[in-house]
Parts: sequence; C-alpha cells; structure tokens
Amino acid sequence: MTEQQTIAGELAVLSPVTAIINASITEFAKLLPPSLPPEKFARWGLSVLRAGVNPGTTEQQRKTAEQWARVLAPGNEAGRLSVMSALMDCASLGLEPGREYHLVPFGGTVSGITDYKGEVRLITNARKDTLVVAQLVRAGDQFEFHGPHCFPEYRGMPFSDAEVEGGYAFTLTAGELSSMVITMGRAEFDKHEARGGPIWKQWRDAMQRKTLVHQVRKLVPWSPERQW
Repeated sequence: MTEQQTIAGELAVLSPVTAIINASITEFAKLLPPSLPPEKFARWGLSVLRAGVNPGTTEQQRKTAEQWARVLAPGNEAGRLSVMSALMDCASLGLEPGREYHLVPFGGTVSGITDYKGEVRLITNARKDTLVVAQLVRAGDQFEFHGPHCFPEYRGMPFSDAEVEGGYAFTLTAGELSSMVITMGRAEFDKHEARGGPIWKQWRDAMQRKTLVHQVRKLVPWSPERQW
C-alpha cells in the first residue's frame, strides 16, 4: 500500500467522526475553561484520532490502528459515541487529549483515561506551590508508614526493576504535608488493573502512580483551570 493510499484510507475512516467533532465545538466551549479555545481543543482531538488510525511502523501501532478501525467502523454508533463521551469528559477537566488524557480503544469502543500528568495538573491548578509526591515501593525497599498525617520514610533503589509491592502519595504545599498520605498495596493495584483494561499491561508503573495521585485528588482542592 502506498503512502497516498494509506492517507486516503485514514481520511475515509475519520470522515464521520471528524464531522461530529467539528459540529461539537459549541458544546466543547460550554465545558472547557475560558483559557482554552474550543477550536484548539477540537484540533487536539482530531490529532489524537489521526495518530490512532495511522498503522505506523511498529507492531503496537498496527494493533492500535486495528482497534481504532473497529471503533470508527461504519455502523458502529456506540464507538463514535464513546469517542465523543471521552472528549467531553476531557474538555470538562481542561486537559489536553493525547498528552494528559488518553483515548484508549478496545473492543469497539473508547475509554477515556486521565494520566499521571493530568492528575497532577488538576491538583496543582488549585493551589500555588503545591508539589505532588507519588512513589512506588518495590521488593527490597524500606518503607515506614507513621500514619495518614505524617511523612512516611522511604529508602529504595530508584532504578530497581523488582516487583512492586505497593505505593504511596501525598501533596506538599510550602514544604508542609497538606493532604493525607494515601497508601496502596499490591492487592489494591491488582483490583484497579482488573477494571482498567489493556492500558495497564502496557504502562503498569505509570498507571499505578496515576491511581495513587487520583486517590489523593479526591481529598484535596482541584481545578480544570489555574486558580492563581
């Protein structure tokens, strides 16, 4: 298949959902923070879809393109609706699709997932000088937990590939502990992985950190737009 044929095929697959996205700019505007133009958000969304349907040069890219082709196949109304639902959710959070929020195709539909960077940004938007700490604890590391309102003690090898036993996360503001310390063990990570789908298998460490930060976000102020 020539490059021109590949591009033509991608455009044919994308045409119906492209029309829906362009027609939804007004709806995006109702959800997005004022600082993010809806036209720009729509372009981001279309870029994510174009990258998704491009078979690329690797086996993983080819498999991803096949999943996207199922989502956007003619007659798959549920697939197109799932794309729009994920983009609307992304807009409501004020995040960038493809960088802070990911559209993950699987089984003919798309799931929207906020990644680690997105979770951190939502927290730091709300309060100046806030630092988010998230650490995985691996077999052989030393970890002491002194309670949800005390700094934990951790000593470990940062480049170790030993099995993850658990993790912890909290926020710091002006050098002081400003949230409860969230801890999570292997069994809890496994439960999240069972619900989270295939992205966990490819990016397990990142998803574990993201899950820790997401639990912290439930306890602290957060915002889709910078408040300071």
